[in-house]
Amino acid sequence: MRPLLFCLFWVAGLVSPQKIPRLKLIPKDALGSTFPEAESPKAVYYDADTTQVLIGGRGVLWVLDFTDSEITRRNITLNAEDKAVKDCKRKNPSREVNCDNLIRVIEKWDKKALVCGTNAGVPKCWFLINTTTWEKNKEGLNITLSGENIIPKSLSENVVTIAVEGNLYSALSGNKSSIQRSYGNKKGIKTEDSWLDNAEFVGAAVLTERNPNLDEIFFFYNEVNQTAGLDEEPYRAQLARVCKVDMGGKPILVDSWSTFLKARLVCGHPHEPLRFHHLRDAFVFTKDGKEKAILYGVFSSTWGASAVCSYSMGRISSLFKTSNFKGATSSIPNPRPGTCVSPDSYHVLPKHTLTFIKDHPELDTVIYPDEEHPLYILRNNDTYTHVVVDRVRDASNESHDVLFLGTEKGKIHKVLRSKDQTVIIAEISPFKEQESISSMILDAARGYLYVSTKAEVTRLPLSDCDQYSENCWRCVLARDPYCGWEVDARRCSAVSQIKNSTASRLLQNLDASNTTYVCDAAEEKLVQEALKKVSVDPTSYIYLPCPLRSHHAIYTWVKDDKTYPCSMDEQSCTLRFGESTPMDQGVFRCTAKEEGYQEEITAFKVTLNGGRVSEISLVVVATGIVFLTITILLL
Repeated sequence: MRPLLFCLFWVAGLVSPQKIPRLKLIPKDALGSTFPEAESPKAVYYDADTTQVLIGGRGVLWVLDFTDSEITRRNITLNAEDKAVKDCKRKNPSREVNCDNLIRVIEKWDKKALVCGTNAGVPKCWFLINTTTWEKNKEGLNITLSGENIIPKSLSENVVTIAVEGNLYSALSGNKSSIQRSYGNKKGIKTEDSWLDNAEFVGAAVLTERNPNLDEIFFFYNEVNQTAGLDEEPYRAQLARVCKVDMGGKPILVDSWSTFLKARLVCGHPHEPLRFHHLRDAFVFTKDGKEKAILYGVFSSTWGASAVCSYSMGRISSLFKTSNFKGATSSIPNPRPGTCVSPDSYHVLPKHTLTFIKDHPELDTVIYPDEEHPLYILRNNDTYTHVVVDRVRDASNESHDVLFLGTEKGKIHKVLRSKDQTVIIAEISPFKEQESISSMILDAARGYLYVSTKAEVTRLPLSDCDQYSENCWRCVLARDPYCGWEVDARRCSAVSQIKNSTASRLLQNLDASNTTYVCDAAEEKLVQEALKKVSVDPTSYIYLPCPLRSHHAIYTWVKDDKTYPCSMDEQSCTLRFGESTPMDQGVFRCTAKEEGYQEEITAFKVTLNGGRVSEISLVVVATGIVFLTITILLL
């Protein structure tokens, strides 16, 4: 008879601390809503004026009202028109084509919402008034607008839209990809067919200048690399740019952009082989003006890794004004092709300038990130799909960029970009199912992040300081710029985002220097936990779990100044006794060391006996993880 003692836990490969989240959290204050699989969200829009989230599905528009503690949800029906459905079914009797109305675009339009759907293959748009009813004409019929130039007919082809000063700009993916000013008070113009090659659009942004005539609109996309070999990337990331006031150029580009330019975007070093070419999402942070605006892009590779790169938009804008043109052999005309001018000047642009830009819209320059390398690379069997960025004031009134990155497995990485370091503060798991993140919307003013998958939508607080509130050390070592330790109240609290506020009274340390001094004056180190007593047979196998409170800490098992190796997984640094580590008795302590602070996590007093053991013990660790240790009698 030999007793066998073992521990149940998750097993996973461990990655370098710089590439993995420090903490893995489940949000406590998230509000969420689920959707039937057949009616999964196709478009998500957040109205900051009303704090409502509009979600487009299959023949329905959901209106979600978020309060502090609950969500009120209303459904507004928007089926495809009868004639369009009949024609669709007649043309496609096999039902391979979807003959429903799939809502693809929602944009704020004046005081209304412009809602566009596929309408059984005849794209159409409707106007929603006060998020309650559709705008109607005198006869009581819904007022509609053709959506042919606004959204693609097929759900498989992506679309990116952006509304700027009463005009809607649409970037349609697919074989007939285009960038258009598709609706509004200005003339509708588009790209030439030869300028885009099967583009896959992922984002758009507007960059404003003091002179509105110089405002630029950027579009971010991928093109298939038609000349790629077996060992080359199948995609090429690109960004395109047009002038907001462009009215087309007579007589050559009458209905086309006369300022369209594009350039290749690469995430990596120009002279190193490790580069990322497939752009998954792009976000332009413009809070402090164009010169300080930053483009954050998430890229993926064919070998399954993700990378995050940043680019100065001021530098990109300068390159568009100074670079040579790809394939051009003649001198650059004057005025320079692509230059933003006053609206009245486009109809008198010289013919040779228009001819040049029609034939040579691409710059010869490849745009690399500011540091000429990624901020970091993610290699943990997950891939980034979306990114949004907030700029946060810490307790010293210094600003830091915080990135929120959605993954294909439904996780959200909260990332601090601080000085020369990028730290994944935490991995947040807000969803029940591991579905890919399909949209992320940031409301920095109110402090919320709205995230959706094909089955769920949730709202998360940007500053979830209760997650670190056990003591000063947990709060400070989190390196979360939203949170600091209140000495008097003895709690981890949100840092005020008002400049020169009382935030400086909070204890906080965001850089990578030694942090031992920060909390010394606030409190003593943690009192060691009570010993957990374990009595086992000398021939048994025993696993002692040490829960990971931080994935960036170094964990050590010690008994009588002797160090023991442990087996690392996603949740525990587990001490396993066996042939390589003989059983011994005494007090075994597991400690974690991080940024100069050392903490005892757990301790076991192991006693050897010669009798038969029959017991079941439950060890609950401080992180809330439960380890079940079971002794089994072998008869």
